[in-house]
Amino acid sequence: MPETTILTHADPDGICAGAVALSRFPGSTVFFTRPTSFYSDLFHTESRSIVVTDIALTKQDAPRIVGLLKKRKQSGMETLYFDHHIIPPTISRASLRSSLSLYVHSREASASELIYRHYTKDLPRERVWIALYGAIADYADDTPFARERIRNWDRRALFFEVSTISLGIKNEEFATYDAKRRIVRTLARGGNPSDVPGFVRSAKKAVNREFELYELIKDRAQSLGKVAYVKDVPSFGFRGPSALFAATVRNSRLGICAHTRERYVDITMRTRDYSLRLNTLADRAAEAVGGSGGGHAAAAGAKIPKGAFRKFLDELNKQIK
Repeated sequence: MPETTILTHADPDGICAGAVALSRFPGSTVFFTRPTSFYSDLFHTESRSIVVTDIALTKQDAPRIVGLLKKRKQSGMETLYFDHHIIPPTISRASLRSSLSLYVHSREASASELIYRHYTKDLPRERVWIALYGAIADYADDTPFARERIRNWDRRALFFEVSTISLGIKNEEFATYDAKRRIVRTLARGGNPSDVPGFVRSAKKAVNREFELYELIKDRAQSLGKVAYVKDVPSFGFRGPSALFAATVRNSRLGICAHTRERYVDITMRTRDYSLRLNTLADRAAEAVGGSGGGHAAAAGAKIPKGAFRKFLDELNKQIK
């Protein structure tokens, strides 16, 4: 049984936050999870210490997750939690905090920034690069911490590394959890994304695919009211750009990329209008059709039942002012 397990998200901010955690707790096991599978993954993790980074709590699972965390704490195990998502209304902040050994939360910063700031004194100064990579990749670099520290470094180099990790993981070669663990280990040792063999090449391939994807979406994007959408485009790893391109080519404030699964529809949402809070829109519209949604103000997603897509669009149009 590993002494410490790191449970983190598999997007760039989660990868970077996980790398900061591994730098602070070397030798830990790194495991990738997501909000919809977090309860199960937490339940099956037996380590004495668990570090959780960048994992949102769903409305449905939050109460039993709090219960499970309390049982872990009562049995002498510790859980350290670093997150920046909305706390669902099915639990209170106080109940969540009391169930944890450590809870660091702010909706105003990336998970990478939050965990780095907490362990700054225990890390080499240059590990701040990891925090900045995660913040920039998650569109969360407009914080006092990030703005001040970006000025200390060559921002062109920072953005090159951010582009490498954000784009590189979209290709199959680096989309697997094993590949992402290699990235985490490289960053935790003080390396950069571009130090991972083949990663820059993968990022360049992703850029080429995005330009090709834009041409495809110009032909396939549709709109309903104030929402533009594209369904079942072949590049699942490019859901975010697909949603944004749909909004762009249809001149809409909100864009959606929908992928049909066996039992549900996977929804990715992006906006060109930052006055919209997509996490709130996704949550309310998905709940109205029997699904769940959330995320961030400018980048959100949802999981809805098959056959509910048109009603989901109608609900979004009702909410957009």
